[in-house]
Amino acid sequence: MKKRLTFLLTISISFVFLSCDPLDQKYDQDNYSKVIEDHADSVSRSAFNRATVENDINDVRNEEFTYQELIEQGKILQKKEQTNKNVAR
Repeated sequence: MKKRLTFLLTISISFVFLSCDPLDQKYDQDNYSKVIEDHADSVSRSAFNRATVENDINDVRNEEFTYQELIEQGKILQKKEQTNKNVAR
């Protein structure tokens, strides 16, 4: 019984550590370049940069968001810009 409990506990802890995604951490101005470089593809990096610039322009603190939230914000902004370019043609 004790071996089973130890085994299950070990498996559970392993899943917890494997499921921790660095992009789910809050934005950190000092370390963001390392996190984005190591864990995001080029599309996500572009979206992340777009969101952080937009937030800086609008005086919104990036520290209130996770990296993933910033990437999603950037993708939305890029999609809106693409739509506006298509309408303007």
